[in-house]
Amino acid sequence: MIDTHAHLHLPEYDGDRERVVTRNFAMGITGIVEVCISHDRWPLVDRLVKADRRIHATVGIHPHEASPSALAELRRMEVHCGRDEVVAVGETGLDTYRDYAPLEDQRALFAAQVGLARETGLPLVIHCREAFAEVFAILDREGRGRVRGVFHCFSGGLEEARETHARNFSIGLAGGVTYAPDRWRPILRYLPREALLLETDCPYLRPAPDRRGRNEPAWVFRTAEVVAELLELETDQLVEEADRNAARLFGPRLRSPHLASSGEEG
Repeated sequence: MIDTHAHLHLPEYDGDRERVVTRNFAMGITGIVEVCISHDRWPLVDRLVKADRRIHATVGIHPHEASPSALAELRRMEVHCGRDEVVAVGETGLDTYRDYAPLEDQRALFAAQVGLARETGLPLVIHCREAFAEVFAILDREGRGRVRGVFHCFSGGLEEARETHARNFSIGLAGGVTYAPDRWRPILRYLPREALLLETDCPYLRPAPDRRGRNEPAWVFRTAEVVAELLELETDQLVEEADRNAARLFGPRLRSPHLASSGEEG
């Protein structure tokens, strides 16, 4: 199974990163999208993707890291967008829930990364917390209808899901779905399954029932179980469909054995 949103480069894994990677692939993970959040942490992202071809990178700066210098840092990172291992731009977006960076800096950084996705043709990984209207407005203005991607760790309701789907963006489902499953029923009933991606956002959002401690890529299987139950599907069927969606968005380099064997990869 593919974890479409992980942060194995963060300090939570500094003591055992290689063991975590080995263990999670042994547990059934077949691909990981390693999502960059800052210029300073890019060298670790780069090291991960060079060490294992099953790990794929994004190039981006998180809205929490927005600052007057962030645009210059982004320009220094843009050179990596042409590499085979890089499958998306982001994590980028707006966050008015946490007061970690000035909103004006977030807007400028987000607009620049939407433009980068438009210019490169790479999908966009969007972080959006309590800022949907403005995220949609910037996406429409800067993307010009030519940018696709995913609203990762989706936190909106049914109306936001409609607006997201109307823009041809996928919705990323993480461990938060397991905390209050009933809230997700109307959203999942509305969305076509082709719009769904599964992710962990590790080290954050470890799924229920044990929400304590560090999350890891293989916990995406628990999220898959809950989403499959809500959709009244077998978990294996949902995993196959979610992996197909991931390969469709991020490219056929995200290999899953069930897709390759069925001739459906890419």
